Amino acid sequence: MLGMSLYIDVKYLQMISHRFEIFKRKDDYTFNVRCPVCGDSQKNKRKMRGYFYKKENSMMYKCHNCSHGAHFGSMLKDMDSLLYKEYALERYANSSGYSDTRNKKTVKDALPDFKPQFKTKTDNKLEDICVRLDMLPADNEAVMYAKSRKIPEDRFNRLFFINDIKDAVLLNNKYRNSILTNEPRLVIPFYNKDKELTGLSLRGMRDEALRYIQLKIDEDAPTVFGLDTIDTNSPMTVVEGPLDSLFLTNAIACAGTSFNKIEHLQLPKGNVTIVFDNQPKNKEIVKLMEKYIDLGYGICIWPESIEGKDINDMVLSGMDIGEIQNIIEVNTFINLTAKMKLSAWRKC
Repeated sequence: MLGMSLYIDVKYLQMISHRFEIFKRKDDYTFNVRCPVCGDSQKNKRKMRGYFYKKENSMMYKCHNCSHGAHFGSMLKDMDSLLYKEYALERYANSSGYSDTRNKKTVKDALPDFKPQFKTKTDNKLEDICVRLDMLPADNEAVMYAKSRKIPEDRFNRLFFINDIKDAVLLNNKYRNSILTNEPRLVIPFYNKDKELTGLSLRGMRDEALRYIQLKIDEDAPTVFGLDTIDTNSPMTVVEGPLDSLFLTNAIACAGTSFNKIEHLQLPKGNVTIVFDNQPKNKEIVKLMEKYIDLGYGICIWPESIEGKDINDMVLSGMDIGEIQNIIEVNTFINLTAKMKLSAWRKC
């Protein structure tokens, strides 16, 4: 009968409340738990993203971490098969016509239904799923990878290690069906100028087919690495790769399509030097260099003697960081001089 089934669902839910790691009653028909299916966050033992809630005349379950959804009866059957048999007899006997009028008054059907809003963006923090490189032992895979790339160790505090790439979806549930592997990765975080996390670049360390996997937390934020540390009142260098920027003083990196939008960052143009990768045969790079010369930015035109594709390649070939920085300064040009140098460079 109407109302009785809901009462029985709530009754049996409370009977198994001790089976959940954490169980909290929010209102008459809303219960918040640590999800028994996915276990919720392994880093934060207080995370509770499972909800039991009223839908019509039943209790339903939904986890907005793993997206598991089910009728309460199905959850009970999985958790306690013996108690489920009692529940089924009582609930479905009532559906067949048995009623207990003593309990009708305890079911408040007049209450509005609670429908939890399962947001893609979560309240998790990067530190819930990752560990900063400078806090890891020397034999950690990500630390060894960073050392193999000769990344300065005083910059290790800007990189993170994630043991299982699937944990990254805890920052944005939108990616739960697209990240299917579980390998460890180097994590390159993107923050805005207010030091709010806006996205991640997950760098493979084991020759994965996908070297980089991008995960956005703020869909509208540009993928620019270093906005949280840049001093806009001093000379700035803008490069393509986040790891390249770690070798330079006061540098940011515009990853992916963000290089098309440097001017939207509203950086003082006179303080900016743009350093593209050393790829004179790449038509897209040449086109972008022409664009920013026309906009009045200082552009580094690599001398013909430089063979490395990017700054990290140059370091790995044995070049000193100070030497590279000096080459950039000496070979930065603007306006007509930049156009002339670019014309010669593209023919290399």
